[in-house]
Amino acid sequence: MTPEQRRKINWLNRAFYAEKAAKAWLEKCEREKSLAQRLSRSFSESGAGSSGNATEDALIRLAAAEQQTQEKLRELVRIREEITEAIQNIDDNDLQAVLVWHYLNYFTFEQTAEKMHYSERNVRYKHKQALDKLCLVLPDET
Repeated sequence: MTPEQRRKINWLNRAFYAEKAAKAWLEKCEREKSLAQRLSRSFSESGAGSSGNATEDALIRLAAAEQQTQEKLRELVRIREEITEAIQNIDDNDLQAVLVWHYLNYFTFEQTAEKMHYSERNVRYKHKQALDKLCLVLPDET
């Protein structure tokens, strides 16, 4: 694999890693929400004001986590749009499909081959062809 092909692979893989980060933030939001709900319930059931600060702190953490999650989701959408646009510039539907299955649907080459009714070897060959045809403007250091 050439250094240029490796750079393109790294650029295409950004969606995978952005999605992993977004999922982690979504999970953090769910945990913060659960904690805030538990604290709120215990506060309302006890009728005491002692857990008010804990509830307020939990709600503040929840709001911060939700904001971070929204930022990560916006970043994921932006990256997926960039990758989609680059893939659409390839003038071969088969090559586009290989890249979409692999880099946007996160399928392995084996799974992609099954979906496309090709051998895995053929999909790997098409992948290299697609990388060569992929026109990207990448900074020198990626």
